Order: sequence, then C-alpha cells, then structure tokens
Amino acid sequence: MDDDEQMTEVEIDNMFERTQPIGSAINAIAQAELAVAAIEETPPAVQSRLDQVLRDVLGRPGE
Repeated sequence: MDDDEQMTEVEIDNMFERTQPIGSAINAIAQAELAVAAIEETPPAVQSRLDQVLRDVLGRPGE
C-alpha cells in the first residue's frame, strides 16, 4: 500500500498546500523556458522588423 493510501484526506490536502509553492515555481520555470525558446527561434525577417520597431520607438533610426 502506498503512503498516500494511508493518509487521510485532510493530510493529503495539507501536503498539497505545503508543496504547492514548489509546483508553482517549477511551472514558472517551465513557462520561462518556453518564452526563451520562442524568442530564440524568431525568424531573421521577424527579428529584423522587431529591431526596426525598437529603433523607431527609441528614436534611434539607422542604428
């Protein structure tokens, strides 16, 4: 029999509440990794356009 089968529902709920911040942190890291991967995979034409938009917004044409 597993430990969780010997735990009461209240004990399981308490364990979940104690470990939820860890799960949330892992989820945040996973989401950040996906965001970084999406940025790293930006096609050159799109990156060029984004660079131009940024220059325009910052008032630095031709950099």
